[in-house]
Amino acid sequence: MSDAQVVTAPIAARKPVERLFHGDRFVDDYEWLRDKSDPEVIAYLEAENAYAEASTAGEAALREQIFTEIVSRTKETDLTVPIRHAGYWHYTRTVAGQQYRLYCRVPATGDTPPELPEEAEALPGEQVLLDGNLLAADSEFFSVGTFEVSPAGDLLAYSVDLAGDERFTLRVRDLATGQDLPDEVTDTYYDTAWSADGRYLFYIKVDDSWRPYQVWRHAVGTGAESDVLVFAEPDERFWLGVELSRNQRVVQIGIESKLTREVWLIDAAEPESQPVVVAARREGIEYHVEHAGDRLLILHNTNHPNFELSSADPQDPAPERWQTVLAGSDDRRLLEIDAFAGH
Repeated sequence: MSDAQVVTAPIAARKPVERLFHGDRFVDDYEWLRDKSDPEVIAYLEAENAYAEASTAGEAALREQIFTEIVSRTKETDLTVPIRHAGYWHYTRTVAGQQYRLYCRVPATGDTPPELPEEAEALPGEQVLLDGNLLAADSEFFSVGTFEVSPAGDLLAYSVDLAGDERFTLRVRDLATGQDLPDEVTDTYYDTAWSADGRYLFYIKVDDSWRPYQVWRHAVGTGAESDVLVFAEPDERFWLGVELSRNQRVVQIGIESKLTREVWLIDAAEPESQPVVVAARREGIEYHVEHAGDRLLILHNTNHPNFELSSADPQDPAPERWQTVLAGSDDRRLLEIDAFAGH
């Protein structure tokens, strides 16, 4: 870079802010940069971006060469492996030149998935449930939070973030017409879960620090102002998630910290019923629950750090009545459990 091209890096101003933590004094000279709406912060970030552009201007050709090489090695037109649900094979596909994926399905006429065309063109009978490119439109940012088809396959719950702040707007789409229902819930998080009859939808809210801490119940076809708070986690060490079990029998609320986990269940056929805890949380104890029809399969580290597998009566899952299915082992760590109709 010649002398004429030398640029000067912007210097952030020092504005000392004093904080006390447990009696310890801490001075942060750059606390003011946290305020994303402050015009001075915005101006400083723009100056940093301009500096970066000017400093690397001589590498523009190399950047373009690297980008072109990466793109040439990437299969832009592609198709995921189909998953069967409610009489359809569901999959997503991407198209060269388009920024976002298409969420699609085709009717299932047998147990064999449809053959995947090499160029991932539209399959015969394809229905596009969601087109990310249409939803994104001219937005500078676009992300899908949740994508959940109802158990009957007639409704789609999906959420979109157009700002990049991980606060999604949740909507419900009628898959027979392809039109969105009037339902709209703002400031939701990633997870959702349908009730068994598709009349209710469970979703998550976050607190001011982006911690998922509340589960709400929404009745399809009503306004968000009528939604009901189902569960709230006040302990800031814990965050929660919600999902419908594979067999669509229960809605699971999982609450966890780094070393502790707790699970609450709601009968998916009785979505207005109160959640029931499987085992009250104990510090350092983690457990995961898989509903397997007439029993719960529970993966836990109560007795062994490598985890063991137990079973319990769904109507009476008290830990003292858990039965060992696979004991913990010093030589093998159990990571996950999934229950299928025949396995």
